[in-house]
Amino acid sequence: MNKISVISPANIAFIKYWGRADHKLFIPRNDSISVTTDKCLTKATIQLIDEAKDDINIKFYGKDYQKLVVNSEKTDALVNQINRIRQLAKSKLKVKIYSENNFPADAGIAASASSFSAITAGLLLIFSLKDKFKDKEELSRQIRLCGSSSAVRSAMGGFVKLKAGNNHQSCHAVQIAPENHWDLVDIVAVVDPEKKKVSSSLGHELADTSPYYETRIKEMQQRIKQCEEAILQKDIEKLGDATEKDAISMHAIMMTSNPPGFYWSAGSMVIIHAVRNWREEEGLQVYYTFDAGANPHLICEAKDKEIVKQKLKTIPFVKWTIENHPCQGVHQIDEHLF
Repeated sequence: MNKISVISPANIAFIKYWGRADHKLFIPRNDSISVTTDKCLTKATIQLIDEAKDDINIKFYGKDYQKLVVNSEKTDALVNQINRIRQLAKSKLKVKIYSENNFPADAGIAASASSFSAITAGLLLIFSLKDKFKDKEELSRQIRLCGSSSAVRSAMGGFVKLKAGNNHQSCHAVQIAPENHWDLVDIVAVVDPEKKKVSSSLGHELADTSPYYETRIKEMQQRIKQCEEAILQKDIEKLGDATEKDAISMHAIMMTSNPPGFYWSAGSMVIIHAVRNWREEEGLQVYYTFDAGANPHLICEAKDKEIVKQKLKTIPFVKWTIENHPCQGVHQIDEHLF
């Protein structure tokens, strides 16, 4: 039978979402804004098979392919997504899936986002649900049902906003600006490639146990507006201000949830202070942000990327860096994994 292959970028959010309004439909409490990342990618190849069971094979960064074992919330969500799309297509055929990513998973670099985006897009194509793939807003809704609202933003390229809405139809991605709008750079400083101890999914469920959660939801509305304006105006200082404040706010919620979640490491803190010093003492326009993990993302314009990378080389905690630029969203490719 024919094969379908797709590739999906991860994305890094300037304005984060943390906490859900609906855990079944994975609808977030707030809007979020991100940029796609061209060097953090997931490839997936899918084929329909006339077998008794699905054949799902995942290759994590630095490891060999392994059969999917359904033993966690994340794998359950993936299996549920496969079954849901199969039913949507009114098919009884099983699927053979090979998926691999080229960067560490469960480390705050959005491997789940790119993986869920790639596999969902591939499933829609292989089951001949092409209209749902071509309509990028509808594609973003379909991706969300895999279990990751962050993955929704990988449906589109460039600078993307996830509108939280209040139901399935109104919760979808929209593009703020295409990938060629602004040559912004996201430099990931990998200080800890290991799997984090507290999953993002659990963190979302615990968010509203923080006494400061509702305050975050209220005060971040101005940051959402500021971030969108900064992108359209290509204003790095305005963007950086909103981005850093939102990262600190989100991690404050994590640290004050019950039980608390601590994602930052010693290396994280060293880089936070270094970035602030580079700006204050040298005028270098670079800003930090974090997803749910220890690895900082440094945001700057392309003209400053080399000096930022050189400075990171002087920090012992940094194991390696990944340089990302804005790129197109999930799309079909000709090269297959099997």
